[in-house]
Amino acid sequence: MDWQVQSVIIVTELAAGFILFRFFIPFFRRIKTGKFDLYIGDRFKKDGSEPKFAGVVMALTAVLGLSAGLIGNSLKNREELSGKIDLTVYAACAAVVLPVCALGMTDDLHKETKRGMGLKKRWVLLTEFVVCLGFSYIAVNSGIIDTKLLLPFRLGNIELGFIFYPLTAVLMTVIINLTELHDCPVGVTDQGCDGLCAVTVMIFSLSVAGIGAVYKWLALPQILSVVTAGVCAVYLFWGISPSKMYLGQSGSRFLGAMLAVITVTTGIPLIFLMSGIVFIADGVCTLVGHLVFRRKKQLLFKGLTLHGHLSQRGWSDYRIMGVSAVATLVGTVGTFFYISYADGIFLK
Repeated sequence: MDWQVQSVIIVTELAAGFILFRFFIPFFRRIKTGKFDLYIGDRFKKDGSEPKFAGVVMALTAVLGLSAGLIGNSLKNREELSGKIDLTVYAACAAVVLPVCALGMTDDLHKETKRGMGLKKRWVLLTEFVVCLGFSYIAVNSGIIDTKLLLPFRLGNIELGFIFYPLTAVLMTVIINLTELHDCPVGVTDQGCDGLCAVTVMIFSLSVAGIGAVYKWLALPQILSVVTAGVCAVYLFWGISPSKMYLGQSGSRFLGAMLAVITVTTGIPLIFLMSGIVFIADGVCTLVGHLVFRRKKQLLFKGLTLHGHLSQRGWSDYRIMGVSAVATLVGTVGTFFYISYADGIFLK
């Protein structure tokens, strides 16, 4: 994808996102506090009125950024995004991201207004699985990906056939929920680290976008990565610690859905094992801590997640974000070599 088109996407998202966040924060804060005030308070101090629902603004920003990029690409009469990639594919991506974001928004609304527990987790998981299953079918039939899985260590490809569809849907659902967990468990902001999830997702996205500049067959995940990175960047202006607007479950699920779509459209989903190492670490620590508690009735970690444990150990939000960014970058090196290996296999 042309660097000028990427610039159009980023500039559009930064400009539109800044305005949209500034406009919507007072309205979402009114849902939480019952009071409307255009003044949002000291940017570098929390006052307890910080709302959730960032996913709503991020989704709007992403749509504007992607639209600007497609229009800019059309005006330049470039060919990078023609052929395999058409509006049907982008519509399929939206059909995953927007419903998942809507589920999170419903959870945020329920918790902010009724102080409830939100939607039943099993129904959320089922809905996520179904929309991801539909996306995998469309992606295969659109020629974006195939039903083969590339194995490492020159073991070649394995044809998965029909089972590819449910396996892909499971993988995407896992990525969505790991991203949500990486933000804060079940939307409890006290267990989170302001800005951490957005920073990690931004580094992940920039990495894929950079690799896409080298390998042109990654045109679709590249443009999706640029859109995602731009959305994260503009959110961090308002959401990095101390946050004036939390991601909430709408934001974390939105980012998780974008990561899931990016990962799958590369055609080599195993890259998440490397670039997504931080998300996996949080998930593994949470699972191990839960199993230990059920068996021995004692806590293994001081927090529900790895970053929650580090926070309770006295690590600052910025230190946790720094370590997460470095770990993601290290995983990206492995991703680059794996994609290079994949490129050699595909060429042969």
